[in-house]
Amino acid sequence: MEGYRQEKVQKFEEFVDRRLKPDLVRAISERDKVFEQQKIFSDLRRNIENLEENSVTSLRTLVNLGSEVYMQADVPDTQRIFVDIGLGFHVEFTWSE
Repeated sequence: MEGYRQEKVQKFEEFVDRRLKPDLVRAISERDKVFEQQKIFSDLRRNIENLEENSVTSLRTLVNLGSEVYMQADVPDTQRIFVDIGLGFHVEFTWSE
């Protein structure tokens, strides 16, 4: 009877190690990606609210060109913004949108 229990316990441990642990790692990774996207959108919302509250119509900023290389940019009209929606596509929005 004890041998049967040990065998069952070993099968459950193998199942946990082979199936459940990799699934957990994958789920945590996907969750972290969602949290990062939420933070990006939250930052965007806060920035838009700051522009609206301060009635900013133009601004000078730094733009990340990639690989942490930045360039200074002048934005003559801040009434419209472009949002990266993925796969290299950007959509133009007004602040309220």
